[in-house]
Amino acid sequence: MSTTDDFKKIVKEVRGGTFKPIYFLHGEESYFIDRVSEEIEIHALQEHEKDFNLSILYGRDTEPEAVKDSCLRYPMMAERQLVVLREAQTWRIDAFKKLEAYFKNPTPTTILVICYKHKKADGRQTWLKDLAKKQVVFVSDKLKDEMLPDWIQKYVTFHKRRIGPVEAKLLADHLGSDLGKLTNEVEKLCIVIDEGGTITGDLIERNVGISKEYNIFELQKAIGTGDRLRAQTIAKYLATDKEHKVFLTAAMLSNYFNKIGVVHENPGKQQGELAAALGIPPFFVREYASAARLYPQARLRNIQHLLREADLRGKGLGNTSADDGELLRELLARVMN
Repeated sequence: MSTTDDFKKIVKEVRGGTFKPIYFLHGEESYFIDRVSEEIEIHALQEHEKDFNLSILYGRDTEPEAVKDSCLRYPMMAERQLVVLREAQTWRIDAFKKLEAYFKNPTPTTILVICYKHKKADGRQTWLKDLAKKQVVFVSDKLKDEMLPDWIQKYVTFHKRRIGPVEAKLLADHLGSDLGKLTNEVEKLCIVIDEGGTITGDLIERNVGISKEYNIFELQKAIGTGDRLRAQTIAKYLATDKEHKVFLTAAMLSNYFNKIGVVHENPGKQQGELAAALGIPPFFVREYASAARLYPQARLRNIQHLLREADLRGKGLGNTSADDGELLRELLARVMN
């Protein structure tokens, strides 16, 4: 199963009152790890039980023996106790071997949650393989960029609001793959509209600070239709943003042209098949198919060379005076010539 499927399964069990003695949560995406830990905290103990039965420990300040001692205690005036070890990634991987005996025979009245963030634990470890057989070992992978718009739409639906594919892609392209940042912005948008309402481009522009007309998504559309004036107008707007970096825009455009290349590699495919090959919703297939007619494969190779050159110049290599705005405008003129 995928990270999101595993996440939903664990949350469903926890909300239903079904718990395992040990949860080992690890991986590059912190958001899902934090959310699972939070769900267990909410549902494993009632509020009045937490004073005596909730222990929050941190890897930097806690030895394995102290974690084990906490787990071996019995709950006070409650059915169970909860021990949460945060920042477990600060431990050396062999430190977990000191908990191996406990992993094999955990206290039935204790729930131990281990949060090992920003990377995966070494899957070759015997103790981790054994944990996965009887306990919960959750791998939190980063979502791929093409999955973000769909994830945003589902998250908005969960909050009983609506958002279109264009607006979801606008948020994804602008905010990137940091799910913590994405969810914060989506939740802000959900707060300012009533249940059942729709998140529009105007709403995003007012509350998130993304222009619905001048953004990377609109820049790609202008490039894809060969609209040089529109592309340069957007470039001038982006140049006014102090946070704009040409090497980041070049990376996004490289991904865009890679998708156009995929269209060339899949001639005659139906819309659904092509959407799957591109990793995008079918809604956007026509846009890429149209751009592919304007940018043949031979031209794409030269464009990728220009993008790599812009990336290096944006990082200061071979560039002595041009700022990011000038570099972007020059790049677009050469790409669209």
